[in-house]
Amino acid sequence: MEEQSILHLMENWGYYLLPKSHPDSPGYTGLLVAIRKEPTEKHFDPQAIRLRLRDKYDEAKWTTLGLHSPLELPIKASMQVCPGEVMLRDRTDKRVDFFVFGGSLEAVSVPGETVYSLRSPAPILKLTDDPESVPDQLASETEALIGELQVRWGSNEKGFARRLAQVDPLQFYVATLETILAHYEQDHTLQETFHEFYLALRNEKGRLVERGQWPTTPPRLEELLAPH
Repeated sequence: MEEQSILHLMENWGYYLLPKSHPDSPGYTGLLVAIRKEPTEKHFDPQAIRLRLRDKYDEAKWTTLGLHSPLELPIKASMQVCPGEVMLRDRTDKRVDFFVFGGSLEAVSVPGETVYSLRSPAPILKLTDDPESVPDQLASETEALIGELQVRWGSNEKGFARRLAQVDPLQFYVATLETILAHYEQDHTLQETFHEFYLALRNEKGRLVERGQWPTTPPRLEELLAPH
């Protein structure tokens, strides 16, 4: 999208989700976030966005962005987003949360406003208050897996941060689906208890296979995030 198109689109929004790649996708193809010097008070007005970015040391680092980006990169530079939550906060500390498997972030700035554009080849999940919704459960299980695998790195926090910053978003998504599905296929109780979730992940795998985006031997997360 052109910069002027993005700014025009965001005139009446605090954030905007770009269309899903298919109707049953658990998430969206992009997220636009408008941070303004003066809130509109007509909708949710984000004041800050917090997410993991790849820093100048090639490590995944939690970063908070506002009207004026604290990053050393030029404001129009593309920044790499690492897997994890994306949290929007307003002036009253109200939150809207998302989960991303990785992606890229760009920014468009005009006086009094910055619009951040987050894009990903993997679904961007919008989280809700329902822990059993497909997006929420997928994000929760992915976060749990990341946490388990981080433990294997022991005290080498920088090593894990570098590894997390290296992963390709679509490959990370495929590995996540493969890991969770393998777990569910070994436990029929899980399949029955979370039947909708299990079917949704199987359907996602089927679509990726149809598109030629599912490798013959897909990696699992423990392989992608294994200590060297």
